[in-house]
Amino acid sequence: MNRNFLPVAFAFCLILSAGAEDFSTTFADGQWDRSLWLNVKSPRFDYVGEMVQHGDYIVNKTPNLPDETIFKKHGSDVYASLVFHKKFTGSAVISSRMSFDHRMAPLIVIAPELGKSKDGIPEFREHFEIVLFDEGINVWRHLYTDGKPSWYKAAFLKTSYLPKTVYDLQVELRFVKQGCQMILRCEGKEFGYLELNLPDSYYAGIIACEGRNRFYDFKVVQPKPKPARK
Repeated sequence: MNRNFLPVAFAFCLILSAGAEDFSTTFADGQWDRSLWLNVKSPRFDYVGEMVQHGDYIVNKTPNLPDETIFKKHGSDVYASLVFHKKFTGSAVISSRMSFDHRMAPLIVIAPELGKSKDGIPEFREHFEIVLFDEGINVWRHLYTDGKPSWYKAAFLKTSYLPKTVYDLQVELRFVKQGCQMILRCEGKEFGYLELNLPDSYYAGIIACEGRNRFYDFKVVQPKPKPARK
């Protein structure tokens, strides 16, 4: 069952303040607030992709075609992104339960800033993509210089993930003096690297691309301050 998204009065989204800010939502039908999310465009493509609601998940809008056909012929026109409307600050664990059909590629996106397209639509500038696909996890750093996007692979893990299987992808941002330790975890595998270009204030969200991708939830958990010694 496909439905258009509508804001809901009893959203399951929670924003908690206790010295740090957490956020948690499920993407089940009627259990999340669409108004809290920005539909962000990629500067690589002319269109704005859509997420479609199903029972307990959302999925990017794709043609009703076989998986291999979508991958080979429609990989550049199924991109869709949702980014939480408020920035987060400081160390955090960002996670999402997700799955893909065929080969790829649901991901968590982290963006220091957002720009606008010529039509005034929110659009990515510099951002980081932590991508789950059948051959592992890739971390891509996307740049935006003189109106032109470019990108390179900053880190990667070679392993196997299965299609039509729900995985919990976790991205820990641990800000230290030298930069940001980015630690990636999924299905018992873990790797990390020191990212020198990520400031400690950022937007976070999800992107679906290159195939049919499902998202079941999204969480940001920040470390709580240690109690003062008495």
